Amino acid sequence: MRVAILESIVMPAGHEVEFDRILVEELKKQGHEPVFFVPENFPFKLDYHCDVEYLDGGEVVTYAGAGKLKKLFLSLRRERRRVAWFDSAYNKACAHHCDAIIIPTGTWRYIRTILHSKLKASPVPVYTIFHGINPHEQPKFEKQARKVEPYKQIHLKVITLRNDFKNSGLKNVDLILPPVFKPWQLPVNKHLSFKPPIKIGFFGQFRREKNLGFFLEAFTKAKFSVPVELIVQGATAKPEDGELFEQFARDYKKYKNITFWHKNLIGLEWQKALLSVDAIMMPYAAERYRYHWGAMLFTAIGFYKPILASPELNPEVLQKFNIGKAIDLSSVEVFSKQLEEFIDDLVQNTETYQQGLDAANIAFGQDKLIKGILE
Repeated sequence: MRVAILESIVMPAGHEVEFDRILVEELKKQGHEPVFFVPENFPFKLDYHCDVEYLDGGEVVTYAGAGKLKKLFLSLRRERRRVAWFDSAYNKACAHHCDAIIIPTGTWRYIRTILHSKLKASPVPVYTIFHGINPHEQPKFEKQARKVEPYKQIHLKVITLRNDFKNSGLKNVDLILPPVFKPWQLPVNKHLSFKPPIKIGFFGQFRREKNLGFFLEAFTKAKFSVPVELIVQGATAKPEDGELFEQFARDYKKYKNITFWHKNLIGLEWQKALLSVDAIMMPYAAERYRYHWGAMLFTAIGFYKPILASPELNPEVLQKFNIGKAIDLSSVEVFSKQLEEFIDDLVQNTETYQQGLDAANIAFGQDKLIKGILE
């Protein structure tokens, strides 16, 4: 099948870019032909090595640097353009440019857009992917899902580890498991071994909710039994987040075993950075991580890196697979002690983590994602 990936979101870097890559690579592996449907002048961050077709309706609208009033105006423009892009995708489907369409990142607003566009009457299946639905969003999502239910070519795919829709009665909503993110240009060492200095990594988009200050304080107070180094990388989207990250770098400059990288990591540089560490920390204390799958968590699994993660971060994973520990955030002192114990555990019980990561990589294999979408 020729499968169109209808991408209209401009990402600075990170997991959204990687998610599109997974779709492309797995579609190819399973015998399909991927093609991108994107707005004109779309700024790709990676070369996905597949065909690109441009949609009518204007360029992507971004909120970069916009104030509150301008954001409101831009959101209206974005909505109008999204309708036009979806209309254009419908025309391409009618002209046999594809056999199916995947919208890789959707919200309840995307369903509303589909309903306002010609795409609701698509001659080919349209699979919209939602990366988790939290309780605040769920009533809006279900309302739009019911409105689009009569249109049998529109399929809603929610990536989740939970079943929050068992009482919804919706027949057009399917729940699918998250996929692991894996390096694609470099080999991953699937045989775990830990030799000092043990390197811990803190990676990804940095926001205040990610508890970096708490983690840094605990790390500097820990009395490790072996040398331990810490790499802290942060890609920031908001000026206030960038300023906070720089403040942390200044405050902890005297610690020679802590390195700060305030930059985006894309492609080969991203893979090298992740593969260079022994374990990954994710002290992300936000309730929404119970409902939205943690891309960094599934990166750690695919890169064969044990984790320390907040209890809110997809707790189902640690309940089923021995790949790390849930962080005790009750105090800096408690977490500092837990860090010490985690490092000792890596060295002394390596086989436990090996078995857990092997099993998790099978359960969340990328091949299952495409099968779940196209079912």
